[in-house]
Amino acid sequence: MTAQPVKRQKLTESVTEELLALIRRSQLQAGERLPGERLMAEQMGVSRASVRDAIARLEVLGHLEVRHGDGLYVREPSAANLTQPFLSILSRTPQNVLDLLEFRLMIEPEVAAAAAQRGTPQQFQQLQVCLEQQQQAAAQHIKLTNEDMQFHALIAEMAGNAVVVQVLATLQHLLFQLRDQVLIGDQPTRTIEEHQAIVQAITSRSPEAAREAMSHHLSTVREHALTALARQPASPGGTPDA
Repeated sequence: MTAQPVKRQKLTESVTEELLALIRRSQLQAGERLPGERLMAEQMGVSRASVRDAIARLEVLGHLEVRHGDGLYVREPSAANLTQPFLSILSRTPQNVLDLLEFRLMIEPEVAAAAAQRGTPQQFQQLQVCLEQQQQAAAQHIKLTNEDMQFHALIAEMAGNAVVVQVLATLQHLLFQLRDQVLIGDQPTRTIEEHQAIVQAITSRSPEAAREAMSHHLSTVREHALTALARQPASPGGTPDA
């Protein structure tokens, strides 16, 4: 397992890319140990400080884990890791939250349309079960946070695109953490009704209806968020304070 020399231009970026390439070439799995900073710096022909900067970047992105006194280990990136740099920005700037919901509106209707075309009978059944779980949770006055995430994650899986699954998982994790900080409020009855329309469209294998039902649902979510944010106390700068 040998790292390759890198060019001096854009040094930190180059070292970061080489570290990722090292993981791929060596086919290292999560939990496996990387060589020490000194050895990798010698192999790449750079300073240990450059290697350390690259490691810090990859640690933030969830690719690496530094275990002090033990070493450097490969880590599997997760939605939780990827969302950390964005949370403080989104929670402090309400417009960013609304833009995030608008981005979701741009993506998920097409995902629902793909799910209607590509979903399997088994996945259709899972979607029905997920909807029933939402109804049971609502009847017990339990917030539908987890059930809602599961519902949208399943639709993403049905679309059959691995990149879509990862992007939406990251997006959902962001929304999950922001729900209690910024997106205050819950509308279980309305949510379930709109989810029912989405399920009906998808299981009927109607891409057009699935697209329309998801678009309507996410538009409602964004309107509710806009109302909730407007009701929050204003900061000195004149915007709602999350």
